[in-house]
Amino acid sequence: MKKRLLVILLLAAPSLRAAEIEFAESVPEETVYGSTLTARPAQMWIEMINGASKTLELEQFYIADKPGEALEPVLAVVRAAAARGVKVRIIVEKAMMKETSNALPGLTAGKNIEARIIEFKKIGGGIQHAKFIVADGREVFVGSQNFDWRALSQIHEVGARIKSERAARDFGAIFEADWAMAGGAEPGKAFGKTAKPLNAANPETALVGGAAVKYRLAFSPAGLLPRGFDIEIKELLKLIKGARRTIHVQVMNYSLFPYGKKNRWEELDNALREAGKREVKVEMIFADWSMGGRDDKDIKSLSQAINVSVKIASFPVNSKGFVPFSRVDHSKYIVVDGEKAMLSTSNWSPDYFTATRGAALIVEGAAGAAPLEDIFARAWNGPYVTPVDPAKTYIPVKKI
Repeated sequence: MKKRLLVILLLAAPSLRAAEIEFAESVPEETVYGSTLTARPAQMWIEMINGASKTLELEQFYIADKPGEALEPVLAVVRAAAARGVKVRIIVEKAMMKETSNALPGLTAGKNIEARIIEFKKIGGGIQHAKFIVADGREVFVGSQNFDWRALSQIHEVGARIKSERAARDFGAIFEADWAMAGGAEPGKAFGKTAKPLNAANPETALVGGAAVKYRLAFSPAGLLPRGFDIEIKELLKLIKGARRTIHVQVMNYSLFPYGKKNRWEELDNALREAGKREVKVEMIFADWSMGGRDDKDIKSLSQAINVSVKIASFPVNSKGFVPFSRVDHSKYIVVDGEKAMLSTSNWSPDYFTATRGAALIVEGAAGAAPLEDIFARAWNGPYVTPVDPAKTYIPVKKI
């Protein structure tokens, strides 16, 4: 009754500016994926960008375009926004400039568009791996989708559009700090104070498909956040440790090792195993890109833990021919008890939480978890996954 009354009040009073969340799923061509509870990101991006009248901030891992593909019209509306007077700023990661260098010059050639390259390795030790768009300080898109044509047509991805000034303000604070650091500012001086950030203590009510839910945000890495911002790995562990019935996970990479290092990080792995021991049914899907290396042993071991099941996702090659760095499940989300969910830009390996810029949306309420639960069910029961075989020697898949 209280939830129904809240929805009525939010809809009846425009001055309250009810926040809204809509989920977006990238569906690889020639696959049966595509939840009816999700939209497609390309059109969502275009609507956001076309609707901007003042400012547009894009923080991306990299940019990769191809003539005739789905990102081309997105880049066109970015240029059009700048041409009509919208101030456009773009941040990209230096480690991926080999990819970005083809698209960035043409994108920033006109007026009102400025780009900065951030070398996050020198700042936090990792990379700038967040992927988000902020339009007019009033709405945000965040998700696993890179600003890459393949992320719109050849890769399975999950993201969300958040229509909320509070969410836009918090993402804007991250953008401003990274913009300053990309311009040479010292990390300690880059972060301003954000009033009442969207954290566990101060969530916001939003509508998902007309139903009211609570949501908040979390970011990585811990040492490079404004005061009061929740830390992604801490919130992820809280979700897992609080699970009572089910945990559903779909994530590209799963590793206990920091990149290029030998020391193991077992906190997340232990939390999943402990969940299984307390009779939580844990079901996980990893991409085939995770297999064929030193992580196989740990993934096989996890798949044999009590109440834990792991499947590997693998998509067939497109009939048009092999496309490098595509046909992979790049999603990054978890659903707990069908009631809580986290959608992120981070893979599940230590560097992403401790050294890399990442962002996550946390939703509480069955209506908010339902789209991700539906995506998971379609994947878990679909034709592209197979259970981990502990006796199998996995061969690395072709990426290039």
